[in-house]
Amino acid sequence: MKRLAIAGILLLLQACGTHPYVPMEYELRAGLIAPFDATATTFVNAQPATEPSIVYSYSGSKLAASLHDITELMVQQAAKELKKNARAKEGAAKTVDLKVKSLVSTYGIMSWKSKIVYEVKLGSGETFEKTVTHGSGVLLQDLNGCIAEGVMELFKDSRVTAYLGA
Repeated sequence: MKRLAIAGILLLLQACGTHPYVPMEYELRAGLIAPFDATATTFVNAQPATEPSIVYSYSGSKLAASLHDITELMVQQAAKELKKNARAKEGAAKTVDLKVKSLVSTYGIMSWKSKIVYEVKLGSGETFEKTVTHGSGVLLQDLNGCIAEGVMELFKDSRVTAYLGA
């Protein structure tokens, strides 16, 4: 009986603590980003922070990932969406630096709500911050979907599309 109690306590302790969150692409369906003109563009991961950052914490369970890894997924998805939605235009190559400052999901009643805050630095020197929210009934979809929604909002920003098409 004592062994069973110890095993139960160890199992409960294992459920608590910090677990890794591995950001994965949540594919955006066609039509969510309007077609736009763009010259050749390179997206750059400008987030140097590689230490784990808590993206979710509730009732003793935590998920963590580095902001660099989250930004890398955003960079890769932005490049993919550019290829999918941009009409190629002649002109000088452009760069867009992205830097995720935070991604956090909170539990509500049977659902999660997340918020991503990221910085955009256009090759022209213009820098601005964007905040995007997302909600889902599944925690991992909430986090991954928030990153994808951040990419979608990036390409809906007139400053970005004007720069890419100039």
